[in-house]
Amino acid sequence: MQKKITTLVTQFFKEYAITCLLMIISLALSACGSKVARVAIPIKVQSEIDINTYSNFAVLPFISEKHTSKIGEIPADIGKDVAQILRSGLSRQKHFEVVDKQETERIMTGEEIEEDLLADTERLSKFGGYFEVKGIIIGSYRFYTDTRPRRYYGERYSVSQQRYVMDYQDYMQKTYLLALRVIIVDVDTEKIIWDEVYQQRAAEAHSIGSFVFSQMAPQETTLRELSKRAVAQFTQDISPHYEQEDRFLMR
Repeated sequence: MQKKITTLVTQFFKEYAITCLLMIISLALSACGSKVARVAIPIKVQSEIDINTYSNFAVLPFISEKHTSKIGEIPADIGKDVAQILRSGLSRQKHFEVVDKQETERIMTGEEIEEDLLADTERLSKFGGYFEVKGIIIGSYRFYTDTRPRRYYGERYSVSQQRYVMDYQDYMQKTYLLALRVIIVDVDTEKIIWDEVYQQRAAEAHSIGSFVFSQMAPQETTLRELSKRAVAQFTQDISPHYEQEDRFLMR
């Protein structure tokens, strides 16, 4: 009797194993005849702050960090331009209201905006009371360059050898770097609820002659362009938005 039971159990497992194997083979064969398509699916990403609480802001002029390297002649009031770029970015979002430039300058008349203010949340909170907002946005920027010699390898046609030969060309690579620090202070609690640094860069290739000229050229345009990129990152972080996520579908 025991031998018969053992035989039945063994037969059952054999049949089960064969069935599973056939299913795997069937799935593999069907997959071979199918096409896999990559489809971009929009995924909603929530804000990293509470937009129900922090929906109106005042943006103060940004401050140049004291150890920033001097490159060219950067106007001292360029921080106001950075603040205006940020106002424009936030104003395009339906979730936020921002105090305009004229009102900001009127209320801040006579006030000194220095690097020490970044840590003075009590004073920043008082400014927020004047503006009647929930959050004060302020920050600093560090703008500098990094220049290094580079060598580009390529091919050129040699008339004497009647073939393409390896060649190289030396040049100077000048990289502009911006580190934009953005701080949001809760006006009611006097606490910092956001403190992030956004880094952007842009590179140029120069010969010796053009490099010397670039050292004398004004840098405000590059700084503003990098600021726009950094502000776009910040705005995306604190705004609900959609991002594309790849999904793979079998047809």
